[in-house]
Amino acid sequence: MRVTQLRRWTKFAVLAWLSTSIATAGSGGPALAATAHQSSPPPATGPIYVKDLSPTSVSLQAPLSPNGSDTTYVFDYGTTGAYGSTTLVQDAGSGLAMVIASATLSGLVPDTIYHVELVATNAGGSVTSGDQTFFTEPDGTTTVPIGGVTPPTDSPTKPVGVSERFVRAPVMNPAGSFDGFSGVSCASTFCLAVGFQGRPGGTVRPLVERWSGRSFVMAPSPKTPGASLYAVACLSSKDCLGVGRDAPNAYSARWNGHDWIVESTPSPVTANGDILRSVSCVSSADCWAAGFTDGATKNMAILIEHWNGSAWSIVDAPSPPASLANGISCSSAANCWVVGAYDAFPEAGSLLAERWNGAKWAIVPISLPLGTAGEYITVSCQSQSACWVSGSGARENFMLRFVNGSWHFVHFPQMAVMAVSCNSALACWSVGPGLAIGHWNGQAWMVIKQQTFVGGGFTSDACATATECFAVGILENQRTNSTASQRAVTYVVRAT
Repeated sequence: MRVTQLRRWTKFAVLAWLSTSIATAGSGGPALAATAHQSSPPPATGPIYVKDLSPTSVSLQAPLSPNGSDTTYVFDYGTTGAYGSTTLVQDAGSGLAMVIASATLSGLVPDTIYHVELVATNAGGSVTSGDQTFFTEPDGTTTVPIGGVTPPTDSPTKPVGVSERFVRAPVMNPAGSFDGFSGVSCASTFCLAVGFQGRPGGTVRPLVERWSGRSFVMAPSPKTPGASLYAVACLSSKDCLGVGRDAPNAYSARWNGHDWIVESTPSPVTANGDILRSVSCVSSADCWAAGFTDGATKNMAILIEHWNGSAWSIVDAPSPPASLANGISCSSAANCWVVGAYDAFPEAGSLLAERWNGAKWAIVPISLPLGTAGEYITVSCQSQSACWVSGSGARENFMLRFVNGSWHFVHFPQMAVMAVSCNSALACWSVGPGLAIGHWNGQAWMVIKQQTFVGGGFTSDACATATECFAVGILENQRTNSTASQRAVTYVVRAT
């Protein structure tokens, strides 16, 4: 993916996802067909929940209310929005209570995107759940080796064997709404995913879901209309800090285990709209957030703020012309990295990395074989001497590995990386557009899963344990490719 394409993904995603309202309705919500008898109410449906049974079969379930009339239903499915296949007609009864519409699909192609909708019909007419998509499980694991650097002396002489299993995790998506995840964080087995949710023509609001051990379920969220969360950092199940944007201004909220407390988040006096895109916490009284002001203009400038446990403050940092910060990561109070770009208007920019040494931020020049055009996308530091940075250069995507006090260049041309998380020095995961997942085995990166998917992908990942990580993001309805058809998506990545 060239740098202009990647920037279109990152910046367009921010502007589209964090807009305060969506005026155009998509096809994701229930659509009422022409009714036969206006005196009889049509059925009502909710979202479809998909459970993998095998690489070639899934189970479908969806809430359905007959609304007092004899109701039947079918599931339409196929590899495109035209579907092409339909399940047998089933009877939902004529009661007023909600029932579960269900079906099992078999004979599917492994590791493939499928479209599905529920169509329910009674004397009052027909309704549809709207188009949803799901992935079938892969039939075994296919890895594509990517070039790496010579491993340091503490790396194993042989690649570490790993077997991966990717499971699509259910999320809560009310009928008629659109939503998406942009950040996830885990404190041991407690994991929160954050983003936005709204309805066509309405105002968005923050979305928060919690990992229950089996799926992501709705959790309390900040009650700020027009706000969206872009990233979250959790130190425990009672201490999380989320950042993003509230209309044109930087925004943050703190989870104390019971409620979200919206915190006053300062904006530069000269700013004309700003956003916090990334957050990292060393302790409850030491968190950093990074983003930019005056987005998508020649006046763009890096914005870095510090949380001391009771208040946010803007911290001075070098800000070259038209600069932005995409990611921030701290491994200690005296070791933080922020990455992004400068000269980033209107398109290609130059790579920008800055480091906090406990007293001040300073630009760190990094020698790369790609020249100066490009953009750093994300940074993840596990210790003072171990970090990963992803980027997109003039000719290819790449990764940088900070080992023993110096940066090493790692070719990574087949995948644009939006986030990296590690559950050990020899096991890291990367995620990106197209629902792509990569794995670091201690010696080289490998693309484990990658789909050709236009209009979405993974934006963030986090590891809860040594064998369980989460990838979150957003998908769009490929028939409409509109922001009003966006759907949150999560995967559980289990490694053994």
